[in-house]
Amino acid sequence: MESGDVRQRLIEAGVRELAQYGAQAFSLRRVAQSCGVSCAAPYRHFRDKQELIQAVADAINRDWSARQTRALEPLKDDVAAQLRAVCKEYLRFLRDNPNFCALITQWDEQTGKWHLNRLFDQSSLTKRLIVRYASEHHMDAQEVYCRVYAIRAMLYGAAMMNQHDDMRLTDAALEALDRMIDGQI
Repeated sequence: MESGDVRQRLIEAGVRELAQYGAQAFSLRRVAQSCGVSCAAPYRHFRDKQELIQAVADAINRDWSARQTRALEPLKDDVAAQLRAVCKEYLRFLRDNPNFCALITQWDEQTGKWHLNRLFDQSSLTKRLIVRYASEHHMDAQEVYCRVYAIRAMLYGAAMMNQHDDMRLTDAALEALDRMIDGQI
C-alpha cells in the first residue's frame, strides 16, 4: 500500500472520527483501527495528533470551499445574492456537520487563532464580497467595517451557540438567521 494512500485514508478516517466523536474525544487509536493499520501508523504520517487534526481541518476546509463554489455558481454577478448565499451556506454547513463546529470553535495553539478564523483566512470570501458590495453601494470604510463585524458576529455567534447547545441550527433558527443576514446586506 502506498504511503500517500495511508495518509489520505487516515485523514478521511479522521474526518469521520471528528464527525462521530468531536474534537475533544478524537482518538488516534480509533482512526488507525478504522483504517486497518497499526496504532503506530499515524505517527509515520503525522508528527502528532494535532498535526492529523490540522490535516482533518484542511480537508473540512476543502469541503467548505467546494460548498461555497456550488452556492455561488448560479449567482454570477449579483454580489448581494452571493454574500447572502455564502453566509447561509456556512450556517447549513455547520448544521450538517455539528462536530466540525467543535473543531472550528477551538483555539489553535500552533497558529494562535480560532480554527474558525482559519476557515475565513483561507477563503475570506465573505470579507471580499462585503467589500465588493460596499464599493458598489459607495459605502465608507466605517460602514464596511460595521457590516463585516455584524455578519461575522452572527456567524461566529451561531457557531458557538450551536456548539454549546444554546441554540441549535434548526430550520426555524436558520430561517431567522437568514432574515438577519438579509437585513445586513
